[in-house]
Amino acid sequence: MSDANLGFALKLLDDTQAPFHQRLYLHEKPIPTPQKGQVLVKMLASPVNPSDLVYLRGQYGLPPQANSYAGFEGCGLVVKANAGLYGKWLVGKRVALSAQPGQDGLWAKYACTLASYCLPLRDSISNAQGATLIVNPLTSICLIERAIQLGARAIVINAAASQVGKGLIRYAQTKGIKTIATVRSQSNLEVLHELGADHTLLTLDPDFSQQLKVAVETCGASVLMDAVADQDTARLLKQMPGGSTAIIYGRLEESQDPLGGKFSVADVIFRDMRIEGFWLARTLKKAPIWRVIGLSRKVQQLFNDGTFNTDIYAQTGFDDFVAALEHYAEHKSDGKVILAP
Repeated sequence: MSDANLGFALKLLDDTQAPFHQRLYLHEKPIPTPQKGQVLVKMLASPVNPSDLVYLRGQYGLPPQANSYAGFEGCGLVVKANAGLYGKWLVGKRVALSAQPGQDGLWAKYACTLASYCLPLRDSISNAQGATLIVNPLTSICLIERAIQLGARAIVINAAASQVGKGLIRYAQTKGIKTIATVRSQSNLEVLHELGADHTLLTLDPDFSQQLKVAVETCGASVLMDAVADQDTARLLKQMPGGSTAIIYGRLEESQDPLGGKFSVADVIFRDMRIEGFWLARTLKKAPIWRVIGLSRKVQQLFNDGTFNTDIYAQTGFDDFVAALEHYAEHKSDGKVILAP
């Protein structure tokens, strides 16, 4: 093993809209030593997710750290462990993994993370697909399971052309839950209809709000899966029945007026509307290891069934990665960008 690690480190900039090629640079560090509870992983593939972009802009739930490697999830080979029986059992195995909050990320040749953040992969799953196994599929599963807890017969999915949105549509079908998919691009309407969405709506249509109201009444939707937040949360909830819940799991937009001045306290009091957040890192950290392994088996079976196959736009090495990342930032529905170090 070489004694040098290489990865994409982060510059802290005041301008949150600065292009990503100004935020990322290749930085060499020593290969990390796994601390108690951690494993060392030789990275094989790592994707770009919307949450990565939010983090790079300094708008994530964790503050960005200068000169730290970025990247929230990936696939790799466990080469060393400083953990319990589960960690030692993982040595030599290919795993899907997520980054440990507050530690270096996974856009690198090597990374350390908690053993409990690693899921052993079946041979039938490729490195690229395995690298996308945690953030999007597990988010889709956990969100649908939460909708079931809330008694939902149908859900509204904002930004439904995303990989999580597509996963929600596919997984909801297996649970008998109807889906209303909202998108901003005309070209995505037919794609999501063919995927199985019961209703596909264009948010830019002049009568979008009325279309949504009719679809919600037709399906009986009572849960909103919201990756956009900002003004969209209030806009969509207003067309839903009393007692509805918005689950915000992303923040694709950010303004100085988060709910656009449209969400009234009266909706909370008199219509019993609720807003809750979902953060996968918190869910995995709290989950017992048997729960994590159970989720791993479930999501890999659904991969094999085609439920969670991820669209891949490009797979690159270090040289072309940032340019491909810039493309993904503007064209997320084209598919994932994968770094193969």
